[in-house]
Amino acid sequence: MPPRSSVRRRGSGTAAPLTSDVRPLLASGVAFEQATDGAAWIAMVRGVPSSRVSRAVVDLLTAMDGETALRDLHLRFAASQSTESFLQLVQRFRASGLLGGETTLPPGRLSYRPPFTVQVATLRAPAIFGRLNDLLIPLPRRAVLATVGVLLCLGLLAAVPQTSDLMNVLARPIPLPGLVALVAALSLMTLLHESAHGLTLTRFGGRPRRAGFMLFYLSPAFFVDVTDGWRLPDRRQRVAIALAGPAVHAVIGAIAMLAALAVPQPVVRETLLLLALSCAAIVLVNLIPFVRFDGYIALMSALDEPNLRARSIRDGGDFLTRILFGGQRASRSLDRWWSVPFGLASLAAPIVLVLFAVVRIARALAGGGPVLGLLVVAVEAVVVLVGVGLVSKALLRILRSGVPRLRFACVVAALVAGAAIAGAVIPVPVTATFGFVTRDDEVVLVHAGETVEGDVPAGAPVALMSNGILVNEQVGRGTIRLQRPEATRVPLDALMPVKAEGLSTPAVIVARVDEADGSGRLPSTGQARVELGTANLWQTLWATGVALPLGALQNEVGKG
Repeated sequence: MPPRSSVRRRGSGTAAPLTSDVRPLLASGVAFEQATDGAAWIAMVRGVPSSRVSRAVVDLLTAMDGETALRDLHLRFAASQSTESFLQLVQRFRASGLLGGETTLPPGRLSYRPPFTVQVATLRAPAIFGRLNDLLIPLPRRAVLATVGVLLCLGLLAAVPQTSDLMNVLARPIPLPGLVALVAALSLMTLLHESAHGLTLTRFGGRPRRAGFMLFYLSPAFFVDVTDGWRLPDRRQRVAIALAGPAVHAVIGAIAMLAALAVPQPVVRETLLLLALSCAAIVLVNLIPFVRFDGYIALMSALDEPNLRARSIRDGGDFLTRILFGGQRASRSLDRWWSVPFGLASLAAPIVLVLFAVVRIARALAGGGPVLGLLVVAVEAVVVLVGVGLVSKALLRILRSGVPRLRFACVVAALVAGAAIAGAVIPVPVTATFGFVTRDDEVVLVHAGETVEGDVPAGAPVALMSNGILVNEQVGRGTIRLQRPEATRVPLDALMPVKAEGLSTPAVIVARVDEADGSGRLPSTGQARVELGTANLWQTLWATGVALPLGALQNEVGKG
């Protein structure tokens, strides 16, 4: 029978609230292993490295014997910290499975990390990467670094004479064979990216415990668990493990840029240029240090600061609590001058990533019929509910920290009112997007499918754009002249940034364009944006996030 003072009472099914009277107990599966450099310790949970910790943390955790209250531990080990800060620290220990009675296990074949990460993995990664490592010929580290440096420099030099071509491939539809080849190449490179992490760890003597597939902030990706890198004594080795993946994309992007100079075939050359640009974008995103990407792992390893992001987020949260709600000043979790701005950026970055993913999904699926429209709205609803839940928990934690209740209520009310008012008064341009086709020197607007969703006002200005995979370049302007809807078939690149010779799709002609400036140099197909005036932010979000995705469903119900 466990001590009655354990953090979790057996049979309760829930963790007891953390108070100064709680008597925590170190979990039986936790051990501490001193790093070979002697400068830090490795916290092990059932034989799996959890993090590098200081000697002070080891002393604190080993003093958790199930009999000593947190109040006494606070005075003994962290008297300079506020009670709230100390309880938050213990809460992180509990969430990591370091305290007795907790059910937290090391990630297995299927795991979930809030708020938006699901992983499906194999536990045979050590054997797999061990065999791969045996197949590779060992090369001198300096030779590898020199080769990578030369290739990157040559790739940058090759991009200079191709600058205009790089912009052109982004501003026009990509041929379908090129798109298929690009998607296949990027999928393979993502696998190579993650394999590079695992192979580098293996080469340094570590063991990648898990590898597999995941949904990361609503985006599919591969992953390799390299937490065993905390055992390595040299921080430069841990940095190399983190940067091995981006290095793969950077090298392949440079090779693609060089190859584009020598390939005369247009489709192949465009695909190579898009591959080079995609690799460059992936490298830049991976180096963002504010999310658990490779850049963050490299920075944390280079500074030898375990849990860098969590500690800086805590400092950023304490700063906001003090400024907005009058909370007490707490001691820094991270003793760096940039801890607060880094923490605030780390709070904002996931929000931006999730919003970007939702917008991308909505744009890709909203016009795909009633089923995909419902899927878009369901994804948006899940994101909103999770966001509301996280904000509610944060506010509840702030309220429990002892801030003045009247000030808390006034600040929350002011923030809610400010957001509501801002959304009601901020004007946002409203546009409707169609495709256009040039026929016999006449420009017609077309819509996918067999029905038209919404009205197109006569005389509305319209901007004619190229239908690029990333960039839409304006090629002309005109005004709308209505006509009776007419069924037709149009090339695929009139509706999507993909070009396929001989392939057409059903569409409806919804209007014609009068006085199309630039009609003499208009492409045969493109994107048309009809300007419908302005609306407030809330109206725009509702129209684009709910009304447009569900428009096809409403049409189906109307026909039924």
